[in-house]
Amino acid sequence: MTNIILKLIALLLPVALGYFLKKIHFFGDTDYRILAKIALNITLPAAVISSFSGFHMDLSLLGVAVAAFAANWVVLLFIYFTSWRRKNDPKGRALQMFCGSGFNMGNFMIPFVQQFLGSNGVAVTAIFDSGNTFMCTGGIYIFTTSVLKTDGKKVTLLSVLKKLMQPVLITYLIMIIMAIAAIPVPEFITTIVQPTGSANGFVSMMMIGLMFEIRFSKEYMKDAFGILGKKYFCAAVIALGFYYLLPFDLLTRQVMVMSAFAPIPSLAGIFTGQIDGDTGLAGFTTSCSFLISCTILTILAAVMGLA
Repeated sequence: MTNIILKLIALLLPVALGYFLKKIHFFGDTDYRILAKIALNITLPAAVISSFSGFHMDLSLLGVAVAAFAANWVVLLFIYFTSWRRKNDPKGRALQMFCGSGFNMGNFMIPFVQQFLGSNGVAVTAIFDSGNTFMCTGGIYIFTTSVLKTDGKKVTLLSVLKKLMQPVLITYLIMIIMAIAAIPVPEFITTIVQPTGSANGFVSMMMIGLMFEIRFSKEYMKDAFGILGKKYFCAAVIALGFYYLLPFDLLTRQVMVMSAFAPIPSLAGIFTGQIDGDTGLAGFTTSCSFLISCTILTILAAVMGLA
């Protein structure tokens, strides 16, 4: 347990540092975007490449990506059908669907898994995120705005493809294809990218610290915790299904269980802004989800003995 606490402190220290530096105005409110670009385009792809070094992939692991894709739909449809009482408030209903669906993998789960489960865990997380990304980068927005008929920014096939064709997803796909074809990552590449990949946890967590902001507001509390209640109820059901129903090895199922409790993706706030929704509520809910997910994942790490 002591080892788990020490790992958690090491993981969260950059979050606290980023938040502190923002509060003393060492960083500005929008400086997190610089770290986001570094994480998503440099350190995260490097961490994924390092994790696939020596990783032996069974074709059945493609089912992890399918399960992630399906899990997004489970949450999305659950919130859609349980929010019918707000049918006269399509923007509020859309916000629930944006914030309740999707899993924040690259900025949160991969650093967390990297800390507790090592490179093989990161490889499985990357496979999970390859299925999750298709929904988080456009699928959730397209479905939500279509069924609720909200007046927002129009999403075209070209704009979705542009969001998908990011270095991190391209890296996922290349590494998965190489693993399936039993093509090892050249040792010299691993040697080059490993130091950069090792920095991913620090960069991603510090970025979260710069983004983190909780302003307690009475009008936000009820809506935010209503959304979070639905999200984590679905997460618990999905996690149980992942652990007890899927035929994967223990490590894979542990990664999938932890991934089910990932916090709200940062794109939820962007999507909310595109339909002129309440971005303040979206930001508050997202920040709360980081605290809740961190607590749940720490408990899971202790229960599953991930020291």
